[in-house]
Amino acid sequence: MEFTELNDSAVPAGRLVFWTPTAAASAWADDPREPALVHEHHVRSAAAHGPERVDPAWVGVSFGVGRLGPDRLGRAFSAWLRGHEHLRSRLLPTRERCERHTLPASAVALRREEVGLFADGASVRRQIEAFFDRGLHPLGWPQVVFATVEGSGRVTVFVGADHGIVDGYTLAMIPGQIRGHLAGRAEELAGPTFLDFGAAEPNLVDRLPTRPEHADHWRTLLRGGRGGTPAFPLPLGSGETPHSQCSTDHWLLDAPAAERFAAASRAGGGSTAAGLLACLALAAAKATGRRQLSMVTLANTRPEPWRTAPGWFVGLQPVRIATAPGAAFADTVALAAAELRRHRPGPGSSLPHLDRLLRRRIRPRFVVSYLDVRRVAGTPPQQEDRMLRSRIHRPAEVYLWLTRSERGVHLTTRFPDTAVARANVARFVLATTHTAARVADGHRFVAAPAPVAAPASASVAGRTTEETMLPCT
Repeated sequence: MEFTELNDSAVPAGRLVFWTPTAAASAWADDPREPALVHEHHVRSAAAHGPERVDPAWVGVSFGVGRLGPDRLGRAFSAWLRGHEHLRSRLLPTRERCERHTLPASAVALRREEVGLFADGASVRRQIEAFFDRGLHPLGWPQVVFATVEGSGRVTVFVGADHGIVDGYTLAMIPGQIRGHLAGRAEELAGPTFLDFGAAEPNLVDRLPTRPEHADHWRTLLRGGRGGTPAFPLPLGSGETPHSQCSTDHWLLDAPAAERFAAASRAGGGSTAAGLLACLALAAAKATGRRQLSMVTLANTRPEPWRTAPGWFVGLQPVRIATAPGAAFADTVALAAAELRRHRPGPGSSLPHLDRLLRRRIRPRFVVSYLDVRRVAGTPPQQEDRMLRSRIHRPAEVYLWLTRSERGVHLTTRFPDTAVARANVARFVLATTHTAARVADGHRFVAAPAPVAAPASASVAGRTTEETMLPCT
């Protein structure tokens, strides 16, 4: 499963249909539950900018469902929406607080709009992107919409959602849930919901025993960044004003190589996530000569009993990994594993929580996320399923998303669209790719018997090194 910008994704040609949830104005009811702080911050930030000045901030997912008629699709979409109360709820900001209003499940309906038949996928992609851009907003409802494309013997579903109500873990759950409704076997996720989490969050945060230590870790990281969060280790050629962003993606490791890489990481005392962070640190040391890589990582912070709940449960984690040019992977993965264990984030680790804790605004500049979609609750996504994100304008920041699935490990990046950034991010990604491939190929000789690996140049699932140097599209 990949995580990529919709604008960079292959979209089939065919008959395009938009599906928009609707409800009568009289069906909305006051809901006394307080919002999760991260969602409230998301809504208040949008309100402060004004509806016309908020950049698209949606995420989504695409997946195939075979050749199905519109009635069956509509019933599945409706059943899925009705089964998740946070998808039929909204926040209205006021001066003092955000007021929540929620719909009963029976009040949700779907409006179906036939857009037309398109002979090329690029036209379909532009239509879907524009639909998501105008239809998804932190201050409005619905906060989830659908598009379907019927062509070449099957239907492809696109689901877009405002980022305030879903995270990457939730996106990975969506294909299996909707396929389950289509097959008549809906997956029931027992336990409290994201709306219940918002009400319980203050007590959960107050009970955390490590908040002073958590603050000290962040202050140390900020001191190392001269008062700011760590920056990407190479120049980007952009200032601090919002800048158009560029994306690249490729497969870092194919499935057999990913298994060997995971075994090598375990042998060094870490997980796959720690191993990948170690590769980033070794790549930075090779590219820059630095003896330490600092970054902010994103983590799933679902506490019990919200382990399987859809929503937005993401915490930020300060990570510093000491290394040096030529350092051994086994030593570096052990350091990365210890760092992840020592700074494990909890419910009080979202960005607005950190702003309150540190009494200053935190702006992440170099962020790394790792998600193993094979471990999500319910039916895991299929190989061709994709997680999607919108285009965005931001200051000088770099995001790396590492996703492990049955197909292997996928790496996607987002960074300022400058010649300097394109060259340096490609240089960094190439060094990371070579490091990961060497680890995987080296462990072939010390691990349990495994299939013979392809040469290192082929360990990125068919991509050539020249492809990492392509300009953004």
